[in-house]
Amino acid sequence: MFLSKKSTNYIIWVVLCAAMLWFKLSHHELWKDEWQAYLVARDMSIGEMFSFLNYEGHPALWYLYLKVVSLFAGVFSESQETLIQLGHMLLVAGTTFVLIVRINVPLVVKLGITLSYFVGFQYGIVNRGYILVILFSLLSVVEIKKPTKDSWQLPLYLFLLCQTEVYGVFMAGGLLLYKYSTTKGNIFKTAVDQLYLSASLLVGFLVFVITVWPRGNRDDFTRAYNQQLFDENVILSSFQGNTTNAFLPGLIQDTNQAGWSTIGLLLAAISAVLIFITLRKSKAALISMSAMALIMIVFGVLIYSGGIRQWGMTYIFWVCAICLVADKAWLTDKLAVGSFVIISMAQLVHNGRAIARDYTLPFSISEQVGVFIKEKVPKTVPVIAINKFETAAVGAYADRPLYELPSGASFTYFKWLEKVYIPTQSELDLFTRFKGVGGSVLISPRPIDLQRFSKAKLWQTFEDPTYKLERMYLYSVPLK
Repeated sequence: MFLSKKSTNYIIWVVLCAAMLWFKLSHHELWKDEWQAYLVARDMSIGEMFSFLNYEGHPALWYLYLKVVSLFAGVFSESQETLIQLGHMLLVAGTTFVLIVRINVPLVVKLGITLSYFVGFQYGIVNRGYILVILFSLLSVVEIKKPTKDSWQLPLYLFLLCQTEVYGVFMAGGLLLYKYSTTKGNIFKTAVDQLYLSASLLVGFLVFVITVWPRGNRDDFTRAYNQQLFDENVILSSFQGNTTNAFLPGLIQDTNQAGWSTIGLLLAAISAVLIFITLRKSKAALISMSAMALIMIVFGVLIYSGGIRQWGMTYIFWVCAICLVADKAWLTDKLAVGSFVIISMAQLVHNGRAIARDYTLPFSISEQVGVFIKEKVPKTVPVIAINKFETAAVGAYADRPLYELPSGASFTYFKWLEKVYIPTQSELDLFTRFKGVGGSVLISPRPIDLQRFSKAKLWQTFEDPTYKLERMYLYSVPLK
């Protein structure tokens, strides 16, 4: 007897989740971004955390979730990275459940999306809050597709979307535009009639702004946003990143690093054509997709250039649009299906490459360094970090705080916008005397100037290949 459609979906969901969980726990080391949010949530009170999030540049939902996850830190005291992975995997499982089980689209669409680079690796294997954007976007799609007009869930999901990322705000706006465009009657009259939806988006946006609005040193926050001139290079790079890198990843380098190119723009035009073909029979989908792409490009030009993980949000909105329009009739449109397959094949190949690379190489060098420190450096010997941004994850794996100068304070997390301070030998000596020990260990992501640190001796180098191309250097610094 053949399995029912529903049973098949459940089996696919369970198999995919089991495979992702196995890979995450057995082959994926946590990078600094993955540790940072957890350490902020674990080591701050709720009030402190809300006061700190403007430095993170992200709204509160992911951190509140990790705060709950961190309550189990005592159970996972010897393996908190496992706790982070399990907490993230719970959201991945929920997201893929909505996609594979709850959304009624052809199976080929579900598989193409689930095995894409962004769902399968960038937001699935790598433990970041972007998974919440996908989860609440897809839940919104479920509500929009329901035949009933009113739903208390949709305004809730739109509000929560605004608390995930700035890109979640864009998503919420685009989905609301689709909702209004598919409702009979004038779009503006519809917006008034369904004012509660607009209100949920507006309140969500205001809460988002209050949470992340820069407070503190203006010079620091200025460095977080675009400083480049407003010219054609900036516009073309943003356009290329949000199309070629987002929809056909792996065919060119990350535009954020290499800039735009003729071949990149050609592929961007091809991506735009493929997107149009997949959605061309739905005016509402084309309008909302165009609005999302435009605001992503403008945001990249004026505020924050981003990289492939940010540009992937444009792809995720296209996923939502596909889930809204892909029915049995859509499946008979050979051009639409063919265009979807082309995009999905590019995503699948790049996803496979990323997983293979993460399988064969450590994702980050932090675990290797942290384990070394945990085994070789007594707890009484302070480990002083140069560049908190690069070394905080090492402290997490070493299960000990590191120290910063000139303050001499211990730290577990960092402020993204802090400038790197390079201490002097005399400052190291003063700190070591203060701690009452005969020496210290200095950790740096780059070789230090031994003329500046006359007592430092290279102890251990960590230069093995990693996914993130990281290196780390440990120096012993005796007091005498």
